[in-house]
Amino acid sequence: MLPASLVSAEPATARGLLTPIWTGIYAGIHGGADWTDVDTSAGLSFSSDSVTFGGHVGLNFSLGLVVVGVEADLGINSAEFGIGLVGPGATLNGAVSAYGTARARLGVPVGPALFYATAGYAWSDVEITITQAGVQASRATAFEGIVYGIGAEVMVLPSISVRLEALRYDYGSAHLDLGSLGRSVDEFDPSATVVRAGVSIRLN
Repeated sequence: MLPASLVSAEPATARGLLTPIWTGIYAGIHGGADWTDVDTSAGLSFSSDSVTFGGHVGLNFSLGLVVVGVEADLGINSAEFGIGLVGPGATLNGAVSAYGTARARLGVPVGPALFYATAGYAWSDVEITITQAGVQASRATAFEGIVYGIGAEVMVLPSISVRLEALRYDYGSAHLDLGSLGRSVDEFDPSATVVRAGVSIRLN
């Protein structure tokens, strides 16, 4: 007969300290790199590489071989871009401020890891400024579109997981009139690719 100490230790070892329990509410922070591209119907295009960071909250349900869930996030972006316009002394500058998503997630757990795909709604606030002869005109607008991507998450402690994900943002075009300076750019059409890492805490 095994000693009592070994018998009592066996169930704990079998369960393991890192047994993933994906069902429940979680919240966390993330950060990474953003590559933004903007095209316009006036024939202008520009791009920006920047750093992004933010937070997320979500809810998962484990359904045997798969995990389904919903997640929302809010981020801050430092993307800025500028390009010269046709005309004397005229420049166009843009800046992305806040952005966010509301997404569904579908994952497959493998040991302590969860490999998932995600897709849903995305929005981004962008401010466009045109400067000519020292006079500025600015317009801010919210672009809306879709976001989709893939990721992997690993449980490193009973209530803490780390993740790495890649997301693609495709926004619909929006009309932006800068007519106070006698110019109107009919449409802006932004898109972005984000690669970010994060950490989440299980709240259940």
